Amino acid sequence: MTTILDTAALRAIVADLGVDSVMDEMIERLRTRFASHDPKQTETIQRTGFAYQKPELGLIEWMPTMQCEQMVSIKTVGYHPGNPTNRALPSVLATTSLHDTTTGELVALTDSTFLTAVRTGAASAVATDLFAPDHIDVVSVIGCGAQAVTQLHAISRVRSFSRVLAYDANPDVAASLADRLPASLSDAASVEVVAADDLPRLIASADVLCTVTSVDPGADSVFADGDHKAALHINAVGADFPGKMELPDTLARRAVVVPDVIDQCLIEGEAQRLTVDDLAADLAAMCADLDAAMQHRDELTVFDSTGWALEDMVAAEFALEHARRLGVGVDAELQLISDDPYDPYRAVER
Repeated sequence: MTTILDTAALRAIVADLGVDSVMDEMIERLRTRFASHDPKQTETIQRTGFAYQKPELGLIEWMPTMQCEQMVSIKTVGYHPGNPTNRALPSVLATTSLHDTTTGELVALTDSTFLTAVRTGAASAVATDLFAPDHIDVVSVIGCGAQAVTQLHAISRVRSFSRVLAYDANPDVAASLADRLPASLSDAASVEVVAADDLPRLIASADVLCTVTSVDPGADSVFADGDHKAALHINAVGADFPGKMELPDTLARRAVVVPDVIDQCLIEGEAQRLTVDDLAADLAAMCADLDAAMQHRDELTVFDSTGWALEDMVAAEFALEHARRLGVGVDAELQLISDDPYDPYRAVER
């Protein structure tokens, strides 16, 4: 049997836990898995797939991870930046499959559109907790779409702050951000939407900055380099495609850049303009060596978040464990297996 975690199952999990607890648990699961990461026991293959310009700019790719002697996780994800305005769909749509490494059986299949948004925010929270000052007041966000919600929510679970400065190229999206935030955050922090000509203030005021845009490959940075706090921490999330970068070149080159996956970031992250020697240790190594991470607390830091396949395994395991606890999800025979392993026709005759 394969457990299918459909939309009803995920809604039941969130209804049982609440969105704050969902985010708290995802942050802790990622933090723990990062700190204990052993590449000899957890193998991640560089993601690959199809990128195209027609009928619209987009890609469909797959992100595999193997926990040796246990499970293989494969997320299939599509990124289509025209979805929100053209079809009222999220720009990211995804599913994840879990496979038993003893038998090859498909253990579970889950929607990962929601889980991807949560785990991406949670990863930024792990980085923010490592590098941002203990006491902050302002979190700024450039790009106010779906990912802005989970970024701000996740950061609010590791830091208290009272103000959000927000900008989006679409004024209607920016104006609705406050209404889309969880109650625990909207009750604690005010949201001020700024215009494009006020971006320098948004940057200069920020203790933490999240860039979560759908900027086109080859486009200019989403803000100009200028004044900022000495210990500004940036979660750069939107660069997830070759040629697509959000940060000014001069800023990226003087920052401490912490990648999620070094090789991947050099291809499609903010690190595209850098060399491996320009980068700090990756986020997993920083989680494993807190003293080394804390040395960067007073510096300009950038978490180059391109999306690590290990995060998707952690998110799928989270969903499957809670689905089994609650008795939700649909068990289905998706793999046509014969009673006689040497006779495939027996499976269709019974």
